[in-house]
Amino acid sequence: MTVVTQFVTDDGTDDGDLVEIRRLYVQGGKVIKNSNAGILGSDGGDSITDAYCSAQKDKFGDPDDFRKKGALKQTGEALRRGMTLVLSLWDDYQCQMLWLDSDAGEGGHSTPGVARGPCDKTTGVPADVRAKYPDASVTYSNIMYGEIGS
Repeated sequence: MTVVTQFVTDDGTDDGDLVEIRRLYVQGGKVIKNSNAGILGSDGGDSITDAYCSAQKDKFGDPDDFRKKGALKQTGEALRRGMTLVLSLWDDYQCQMLWLDSDAGEGGHSTPGVARGPCDKTTGVPADVRAKYPDASVTYSNIMYGEIGS
């Protein structure tokens, strides 16, 4: 599978303001778009935009710090200054990775934003994971960058 992340600007050039981050997956020659975040209403969409981020914060009752800090325009400025891509395989002693694939946050399972995956809240303990999968590894390959559509 190929994972494609596109950074879309307001004018379609490298010099424009960042307005959208789009993720696509390609498998067997078929392009698969991200699912639509319907829980967020009309601003949900299938990519990250300023409207998406604000709708998410509003829906889940979180402060909209992203907008206060300049939102995607500021993210684009940071990218323009240069960043380092970091890919890793890791575990989480603080939260047992529950934020990724179980229930996390305040409220019950049916509270919007709490259910994040099918794993039981007792799973993900690093000592258990390391004992069960002592030889776990990951390979990242064919990492490329270029113009959208290249």
